[in-house]
Amino acid sequence: MITREELYALVWSVSGKAAADRLGVSDSYLGKVCAALAVPRPPRGWWAKRAVGTAPPPPPLAAARPGFPDRWTKGGRGTPPIKHFYGDGIWSASPDDDTVHPLVGIARRVFGSAKESRDGTHLVTRYHTIDLTASADALENALSLADALFRAFEGRGHPVRIAPRSGFIRPRLDNWGRPPSHIEGVGTFLWTPQAPTIATVSGVPVGIAILEINEEILMRYKGNGVFAKASATKQVAGITWTEWRGVPCGRLKLTAYSPHHPVPWRREWIEIRRNSLAKTAEAIVAELEAAAPTLPHAGFFLRG
Repeated sequence: MITREELYALVWSVSGKAAADRLGVSDSYLGKVCAALAVPRPPRGWWAKRAVGTAPPPPPLAAARPGFPDRWTKGGRGTPPIKHFYGDGIWSASPDDDTVHPLVGIARRVFGSAKESRDGTHLVTRYHTIDLTASADALENALSLADALFRAFEGRGHPVRIAPRSGFIRPRLDNWGRPPSHIEGVGTFLWTPQAPTIATVSGVPVGIAILEINEEILMRYKGNGVFAKASATKQVAGITWTEWRGVPCGRLKLTAYSPHHPVPWRREWIEIRRNSLAKTAEAIVAELEAAAPTLPHAGFFLRG
């Protein structure tokens, strides 16, 4: 295993090929490791300039980016696979965008190219990103809520991160505003992130998830996999039927939960009007801050 700091020292002390040989990888793969860990490498021609004393000094190693790995192990044992953190231009620009929280910038790029779930109600991705369940139409509103919330947490000294292989759990959640009365089973097709999003509030980890609310609506099948509201559908030729389905409504639900097994705890905030939760981000964080020492799992993290 090698940390970001150790990798930075290595690639600026010996040539790329020599550094790659020490790690048992190719020079091109070493470049991918450096990209995933946000470690700068000497540019082309730097070593020749160094030999004659004209090379510029190495750039400083920036702080680790939220949600990104801070170390690498050959074969990925004990660390997130770095293939999730390089390539396709997904990660390169987001951390430098100071108009939004870094995790939100990453999520915007990831979900912007994500596919729909099997039932067509929300976007899904295989990348490590924030715990967000929303349709394409509600994505920007959900990201705005995440940005307001994460900034509120960190403004009060409570860091937010994505926590792969941390031992924390993400329980099964649902995206209903109220329990369904016509549909059996909850969240059958609901996306689950690879890792939970954790806010550490006064030393106590709290899981954070943002979900667009589904409403039960009677839908009529129109053919070719397409459904429309039964009340708004004209006579349909051919095979057709009606069924109750969950349909995203644009309003959001924020769920805070215990990520520590086996202690259950959950708190939800549900929008009555669209885009209203972001305005209460500071109040939500203050509420969690006051509650943190009393949460059922707090004792596991506040001992001593």
